[in-house]
Amino acid sequence: MAAAEGRGPVLVALGANSAIAVGKLAAGLLTGSGAMLAEAVHSLADAVNQVFLLVGLNLSDTHADDEHPHGYGKEAFFWSFLAAVFIFVAGATFSIFEGTRTLVESEFHERSTTELAVAFVVLGLAFVFEAITLMVAVRALRRGARRRGWTFWQFVRESPDMTTKTVFWEDSAATTGLLLAAGGLALAESTRNVVWDGVASLSIGVLLAGVALMLGMQTRRFLLGAAAHPEVREALRELVLEFDEVENIIRLLTMQLGTRSVLVTGDLQVVPDLTTDQIEDLILRIDEEIRSHIPEVSETFWELRRHPLDSAVGRRLFEAHL
Repeated sequence: MAAAEGRGPVLVALGANSAIAVGKLAAGLLTGSGAMLAEAVHSLADAVNQVFLLVGLNLSDTHADDEHPHGYGKEAFFWSFLAAVFIFVAGATFSIFEGTRTLVESEFHERSTTELAVAFVVLGLAFVFEAITLMVAVRALRRGARRRGWTFWQFVRESPDMTTKTVFWEDSAATTGLLLAAGGLALAESTRNVVWDGVASLSIGVLLAGVALMLGMQTRRFLLGAAAHPEVREALRELVLEFDEVENIIRLLTMQLGTRSVLVTGDLQVVPDLTTDQIEDLILRIDEEIRSHIPEVSETFWELRRHPLDSAVGRRLFEAHL
């Protein structure tokens, strides 16, 4: 489900960025604009990143096995992290290099009216395509936000859906980068000073580095085993304590296994007079309630104690795969 929802924005972005990269490269070579060449590499990096994200989505759907008993949901996080690294290495690094080279050489490149027209037409079309893919990502994020009852920006900040968020931030950086490239080229032509072109390229590099760092830090949390969102943890706590047989939650641990997959382990204190059959029935009812009200929970492991100081020998361990 989550993979299917995320695949649409990625495919749209892949098609658009592939076409845009070719157009920008042709315009950059024609005009000699460092900012245009930086934008061409930026779009190429974005296209490669969409391939990374698609690989992550496909692999994250792989069923659990003996080697990965909790499934492959973190594949989406890993490939999103690679996308962030690639944005930095291929996009930001080249843009900063090209901007620095332009400033050092400081040689104004004479451009004909036709060359300029081609450059600005390519930039305009690229902006339209990037805006379309950005809106596709925005709609996907809004659907996710409505599903969680969050605001749009809360979802962007806190959601584990790194695939769609990567597309969103890539396209946001792309539209901003296009405006910088157009501004740099226009100022360079009007002032006949190539410094503006170099500054635009450097600005694009800084922008991409910032986006890459932000995405990398967010993805790192989930790769390191971040807990589920506090709202999910609080909902779990409230739900479990609604059962009369549960006297206290001694410990409740969660881990985000994938975009919409959460592992839960709990240590519960129950009333002392429960029989084995009653305990098993309690576990089944708890899991049924979780399945109904918190569907992102995919696995639960419950350890029950009749007294908070029970020894490990006296505990009962139950596992449920929802």
